[in-house]
Amino acid sequence: MKGQDATILFWAAILLNCLAVFIGASIYSGQFALHPQYLAVFVPDCPLYVFLTLIILFGIIRNEIFSFIVSIGMVKYGLWTVFVLLFHPGYYFTSDIFNMSVLLVLGHLGMALEGLAILPKKRLAPVALALAIGWFLINDFSDYFLGTVPIIPPAGMSLVRDVTIASSVLIPFLLFMFAAQIKNFAPIPMLRNILFNDG
Repeated sequence: MKGQDATILFWAAILLNCLAVFIGASIYSGQFALHPQYLAVFVPDCPLYVFLTLIILFGIIRNEIFSFIVSIGMVKYGLWTVFVLLFHPGYYFTSDIFNMSVLLVLGHLGMALEGLAILPKKRLAPVALALAIGWFLINDFSDYFLGTVPIIPPAGMSLVRDVTIASSVLIPFLLFMFAAQIKNFAPIPMLRNILFNDG
C-alpha cells in the first residue's frame, strides 16, 4: 500500500472511530444518571473501548497488556452487540429501524475486526490473561447484578447474561492462545497496515 493511500485510510479509520465514540456516548448519556459515579466506567461498553483504541492508535499509551485488554473489549462488545441485535429480531429488525440495525450489525462486526487488528502479535505472560478475564468478569458483575447492562429488551436476559459471562473467559483465552495466528488471518494484515503501517 502506497504511503499516501495508507495515510488517507488511517485518517478515515480515525474519523470512523471518533464518530462511533460520539454516537455511542450520546446513546449512553441518559444511562449515566441511573448509576453511581463509581460504576460509570462499566456503562458505555462499545464507545469506551473504541475510545481506548484511539489512544492506542495515536500512541498515547504503548503497553501490550493494555492493548490486549482493549482488543478483548473491542471483540467482546462488538460481537455482544451483534448477538443481542440478532437475538431480538422482532425488536431491532422491524421496518422502522431495519436499515439502522443492519448498519449497527456491520459497524460492530467492524469493531470486532479492529479489535483483532490491535491485538499484540506475541503471546503475553499468563498474568495478562488472568487480569483480562478478571476485568471483564467484574464488568459482567456490574452489568447483570448491579444494573449497568445496556438498555435492551428484557426477554431472555438470563441467556444473554450467561453468554456474556462465558465470552469473558472464552474470548480472552482464544486471543491469548492464538495471537500469532490471528495476525495472519485475512483481513487482519490489511487492517494492521492501515492502523499501524506494519502489515
